[in-house]
Amino acid sequence: DGGGEPGAHAAAARRPAGWPTLSVFNASCAHERRLGECPGYEVCLAEVRNFNESTFLGGMRLAREGPPRVSEARPWCTKWGCIDQARCVQPFKLYQYTAEDVRGTQLEECLEPFNITGPGITEHITDDPRRACAFWFEVSGRCRALRHMWKLKHWGGNGLNHVLVIHTDEGISASERVSYLGRAAIAQGHATAERFVPGLDIALGLHSKFHGPNALVLAAARPWARQHLLTFKGTWTHTARVRAGLHHDERRRVLLVTYPNPHQCAVSTSLRRPYLNSARSRRLAPLHADCCEKLHSVYKSYNYARLMNTTFALVLPGRQPASYRLAEVIATGAIPVFYGFEDAMLPYAELIDWRSMSMYAPIDVNFEGKLLPALEALAADRKRLLAMQRALAKASRHFDGDGSRGGNQAIVETLRRRYSFEL
Repeated sequence: DGGGEPGAHAAAARRPAGWPTLSVFNASCAHERRLGECPGYEVCLAEVRNFNESTFLGGMRLAREGPPRVSEARPWCTKWGCIDQARCVQPFKLYQYTAEDVRGTQLEECLEPFNITGPGITEHITDDPRRACAFWFEVSGRCRALRHMWKLKHWGGNGLNHVLVIHTDEGISASERVSYLGRAAIAQGHATAERFVPGLDIALGLHSKFHGPNALVLAAARPWARQHLLTFKGTWTHTARVRAGLHHDERRRVLLVTYPNPHQCAVSTSLRRPYLNSARSRRLAPLHADCCEKLHSVYKSYNYARLMNTTFALVLPGRQPASYRLAEVIATGAIPVFYGFEDAMLPYAELIDWRSMSMYAPIDVNFEGKLLPALEALAADRKRLLAMQRALAKASRHFDGDGSRGGNQAIVETLRRRYSFEL
């Protein structure tokens, strides 16, 4: 859920009689009470994002009534039908496709010519395809020729024992998989239930942009001795983010700072500049522009780095399930609270026991009645908190490395275990 803002006529059509022309929301209220209680804030949510929390929660309850909806069986394979361990000679070896393998074919634009190397990787690489258990093909972001994957010289007609690794935001869709990718596994950050085959695919993580001495100092700080209880800062790229912002409450040390995405508000949007872009191609209603300016005032008043000084950190999906947020939370030693991840796969789940080091909350959780009391109780359990933080420190190695490809060692280790008869 991160679609664009409806047009001006659609926004006008949904405004009830007596709808204000300017916002009564005062940005200073965000520092004094729960944000959802601030006069005018819910009107801004309705105007800018067409979101109402009561309507949303009612829709969630309604969706659970009656018999469950049954989806059609997936037309692709299970892990047992797509991994052929019998062809492997131990120890595990991996073949990586190179530019030479695709030269002169439509797949030249699809291959990311990045050699995977480093500890935990190099010793498993072979240049002899006859010796390989699995075949690694890294897909570039500019690839538009997945339909030609069958032309890979070791594809074998159906992609058995192949893994396609893709680090772009969009990833590979379910329809592309069904049409072109046969029995190949997919390793991608955009790993949702619709796209993911458990035991075959691999959900990837992104890697922290929050480095330096401040991150190291925070990582060493005990979780119960931190400034905030629960924090988040980000834009409205998912419904979970919109709802979370309503429960920002400095009085309880809960700082959930959110702002509309560029389809709804630009940083420069205001009553003086009621537009979404410099071309001024669309003029916003005064209420919309006024809300944007006041919401931005709240957003810019909180420093992201300072918000990392927290016992717990909310982790939500963004443009894709994988996000830099999780890596940054781990890097600073905060305890992740996964929120809105009902349809998303957690990264490197075969290597990381997320239950031992994180919390989970459904998207319709009662923040004040259930989630915050549970976190406050856990914050008082120093023994458990310390164990969770130590487990996070061990997991952090899977999120270290060179940019988005720093997790390649985790992918190779997951493959090695699968083909070496390890659970």
